[in-house]
Amino acid sequence: CVPDLPRLAAFPLRRQPTQRAGPTPTPTGGSGVAFHATREYRSGDPLSRVDWTRLARDGELATVQFRAERAATAVAVVDTRRVAHVSDADGTNAVEYGVEAAGGVASALLDAGNQVGVASLGPHWAWLAPGLGREHRARLEALLARDRGFSVSPPDRRFLSALVFRRLRTHLPDDAQVVFCSPLVDDTAAEYVRRLEASGHPVTVVSPDVTGAETLGQRFAGVARAVRVRSLRAASVRVIDWQAGDSLAVAVADAERGWFA
Repeated sequence: CVPDLPRLAAFPLRRQPTQRAGPTPTPTGGSGVAFHATREYRSGDPLSRVDWTRLARDGELATVQFRAERAATAVAVVDTRRVAHVSDADGTNAVEYGVEAAGGVASALLDAGNQVGVASLGPHWAWLAPGLGREHRARLEALLARDRGFSVSPPDRRFLSALVFRRLRTHLPDDAQVVFCSPLVDDTAAEYVRRLEASGHPVTVVSPDVTGAETLGQRFAGVARAVRVRSLRAASVRVIDWQAGDSLAVAVADAERGWFA
């Protein structure tokens, strides 16, 4: 039995122009629905895009351009290293939160017409290349539910960090964005994000906060994680700080309000 992907109404990706029409806004003008700019009228421009108001006011022919929208390619990467297998006060494993986030993000992006893939960044490598359609959704659901790469049990083999990260970089399409699902419990996780950004893959981090405040060690871990979150945001990386007890949809909505405020 393979459960359906968690429901998430929408997930905001970063701006990134591609060649396929879709729901992700780009900084370029073209066909779309949101106003972008006006330019001098050119022979052959459709009459529906003539700025008739400007013509009546100034007698000048101009063409309205709308903000172009393109489909995106995204890969949800779940941090499944042994260090990421930490639990919150209720005993829920951070990797379990990560798999839920990857499923919700994939579902929302597939519903919006984007190509989506998933990967496990841990000792047990798992990969599904970005794709579309019902069959691809079914494969993605099965991989998240059944593959040992996404198991909530701590891995039983050594993690070869450089090798696995290089494999991820090799598999990622050139135009792919990354949604990195990680509790950010160590500096290495933040370093992965910076390296992906530097290689041209825009990253959005979904980070479940499983740190507690009952002991000195828990409080220290919470402060260290908060520093990592701030440092990534200072580097213009979007971070969704997902507090235990909140739904993923609430965490995404809270973060989105901050991004577009």
